[in-house]
Amino acid sequence: MLHEQRRGTTKVVACSQRAYQGGIFPGMPLAEAAALPLEGLHIEQHDPVADRQALEQLAIECESFSPLVGLETGERPESLLLDVTGLGLIFGDEQTLAEQVVRAFRTRGMEARVAIAATYGAAWGLAHYAHGLPVVVEDSQTEAAIRELPVEALRIFSDETKYSLTELGILKIGDLLALPRAGIASRFEPDLLERLEQALGERAETIAVHRALPEIVESWRFEHPCDDRRGVEFALTQLNERVTGLLRTRLQGALQLECVIELQDRAAVELRIGLYQATAATEHVRKLLLSRFEQTALRGPVTNVRLAVLLSAPLAFQQQELFVDSSQSECRRQVALLVDRLSCRLDRGAVLRARPVADIQPEFAYRYEPLTGNLTKPRGKKEQRPLPAALPRPTMFEAQPRPIEVIWSPPDGMPKQMRLQGQLLHIERAWGPERIYTGWWRGRAVHRDYYCVEASGGERFWIFRQLRGGRWFLQGVFD
Repeated sequence: MLHEQRRGTTKVVACSQRAYQGGIFPGMPLAEAAALPLEGLHIEQHDPVADRQALEQLAIECESFSPLVGLETGERPESLLLDVTGLGLIFGDEQTLAEQVVRAFRTRGMEARVAIAATYGAAWGLAHYAHGLPVVVEDSQTEAAIRELPVEALRIFSDETKYSLTELGILKIGDLLALPRAGIASRFEPDLLERLEQALGERAETIAVHRALPEIVESWRFEHPCDDRRGVEFALTQLNERVTGLLRTRLQGALQLECVIELQDRAAVELRIGLYQATAATEHVRKLLLSRFEQTALRGPVTNVRLAVLLSAPLAFQQQELFVDSSQSECRRQVALLVDRLSCRLDRGAVLRARPVADIQPEFAYRYEPLTGNLTKPRGKKEQRPLPAALPRPTMFEAQPRPIEVIWSPPDGMPKQMRLQGQLLHIERAWGPERIYTGWWRGRAVHRDYYCVEASGGERFWIFRQLRGGRWFLQGVFD
């Protein structure tokens, strides 16, 4: 999605990168897709983590259209947001801009759905549901353009809300616009009225930028092109002293640094460094920069070096105490240094942590994110919390649910015995069931009954039974 501010109004270009090829659409069951008469059909396991990483890479590449690029909100974004404030005329007009975005995606084998409208919500709905894309809508035509779109175009994902709207015969946004606003607020969930007003531009909606503008930038331009690596290292050292000095005056520490080395042939080498904790320690940052530079090959003389702070946070100050063992704080400091060095040596995307997300299906109730270069609490955002669960969740999960044999009593369905790795375990206590359903739009539907069970030896397991087929699986183990 591209976002443009113009004469006090907002213009948004929505760009969704879904591709529909070979007659297969999202939500189609695997068995149905495999039965289609298609040659060379390739089936691959869905990987939401890899999907997000690929979209983030696309966001970086879309910086050729705008310096500010964001992902749509949600745990599984599918669209991009680009702020093109004042950039429309550079491409000729808005229609030309939209067509260039489509061509850029097409060269990568993707069919992008692009729409330009006065609001983020309207552009998103048009990009996902309108025909004849790319489409450009004038500011005064926003309401008319979205009236014929289905209510799902308002980003309504609640099954309960969609069912209530369908029961009342409200299938299009125009049907909803005919109702009084007070009635919408009283009869439906609050997010429905909020989404409607956001699409019409009556309520503000911000776009979170994927890579923010640099907060501090320092550069070193060589009088003559330099082909000596020691000269470039000297420039990096000097720039690092300037940057960390500026950070200390602001009582800030760097979390993300970007070094751009410009070559004589106008090419550039980018070095990106993430830190586990905000720091303005000159020597620590210098070692990380030089360590990353050692792994970088230069294909020609260097003309300019630029060092920028992309993300920073307030420095944490803690008063030392006289009679407290400082070994714990020193251990935490050493762990932070180790994470920084590993991320710098192996790449930021190689040192990850798992963060829980709100997803009803346990296999997808997490996402991996880099340990370095992140704010502990994103500015302006609430912390994401997992969905409330009826049963406790184990600390150790199987990479894939493991098939097991279970003896259970049909009247109450409670498991009595289970065979795990050839060993028959007697179940002393069991809690459940907790029923988990996923909808057809998630691909292969999941219908399961989960149980927490305790074996006679004290071991506790989290197991489930498939409602279709009756097979049992081990999902996790409690420590």
